[in-house]
Amino acid sequence: MRTAFKLTAVAAALTLVVTGCGTRPADPVENKGGELALATPFTDALGLVEAAKQGTRKSKSSKTTIDSMLGAEKVTGTVMALYDGPASKIDVNMTTAGEAVTLRLVDQTLFIKLPPDQKTELKTDKNWGKIDLNSEDPQAKAVGKAMQKSFEMGDPMKQLELVEKTGRIIRSEQTQLDGVPVNHYFVEFDAKKQFDLFLGDQAPAEERAKIEKRLEGKNLLIPAELWFNAEQLPLKMTMDMTSFMKSAGGRQTGEARATYTYSDWGTPVNVTAPPAAEVADYAELTKQGI
Repeated sequence: MRTAFKLTAVAAALTLVVTGCGTRPADPVENKGGELALATPFTDALGLVEAAKQGTRKSKSSKTTIDSMLGAEKVTGTVMALYDGPASKIDVNMTTAGEAVTLRLVDQTLFIKLPPDQKTELKTDKNWGKIDLNSEDPQAKAVGKAMQKSFEMGDPMKQLELVEKTGRIIRSEQTQLDGVPVNHYFVEFDAKKQFDLFLGDQAPAEERAKIEKRLEGKNLLIPAELWFNAEQLPLKMTMDMTSFMKSAGGRQTGEARATYTYSDWGTPVNVTAPPAAEVADYAELTKQGI
């Protein structure tokens, strides 16, 4: 169904920011215009991540602007989010393949805005479909689990952990990003480590074996870049999976890349559930729309 496909595309965009251990040099460099002096760049991912976690843990909320491409599918949009475990609140406004996707996460419930064509497809006059992320309904549980994982991976804290666990810093430089002094890191990721970390034991053994066989002997390195301000907060991340996807024998052609720009750190995030009268159970809608 087109609705499920669009959710999958958005999930892919939210999870495509997977970036790549350590001592921090003690001597800061001169202040280049920021409130804090820009510290000497870290030489490895562990030191960078541990410092950055302090800032992101304190801020908790941010705005993310996403621009990604996977083959012929372009996904753009913004995510306003408070990352606070079960209390997380997220407002997603994306465009995929030229169509709008609006999602809200509040009180462990995902709300999906239904455009007119999807309302017709799903045979409903409701404007929103909802998925309880703790539902035991098999279909709702599957979709909810995938989206929950996507939201989790959209958390800058989780992204930083992926930097630490799956990547290494190749080189760095000090420059400016939109007039802000930044440490600019060039990172290289191990796709096999990302696969193991992201899927863990969730994929059936047979499926894991197939994927591992397909990756055997392939170029599993993925280049990425990261920009951090003087407070060690990420301002921008990019990743280019094009060469990796071609090497791994992916079906899609063209680019596979993502750019995430972060702003509004620590800004209050107000996300509310739609009026109950405008909401229907998403799993039930999809069953009726088949």
